[in-house]
Amino acid sequence: MSDIITNEIHVGATIRKYFVDFKIYKSALARTLGVNDSVILAYEKRVSITTATLVNLSHALKHNFFADIAAQLPKTYSNSVLIDNSTIEKIAQLEQEIIILKAEKEILLQAFRK
Repeated sequence: MSDIITNEIHVGATIRKYFVDFKIYKSALARTLGVNDSVILAYEKRVSITTATLVNLSHALKHNFFADIAAQLPKTYSNSVLIDNSTIEKIAQLEQEIIILKAEKEILLQAFRK
């Protein structure tokens, strides 16, 4: 177990960055959540936060803080999220259609040249 990475993810810093980037007024957020302004300030200073609090923040701001945190983990880590392959499949289908259309176009160009 000596190969475990122990770098902490500072959740408060992640929240603070979002507030700054999107110019979130802490007082308005506090009113939305029904808490004092000081509670929002405390969130920014915490290294960790309960998932319930993070869910409430996510819903209030319509922002997925869990994804922000997950993005800070190494890409090699696994997860249980099902990947939506419909877009990938659609792209593959369209690429096949492009190949067929290019072949048909070439046949038509050759027919017109004769």
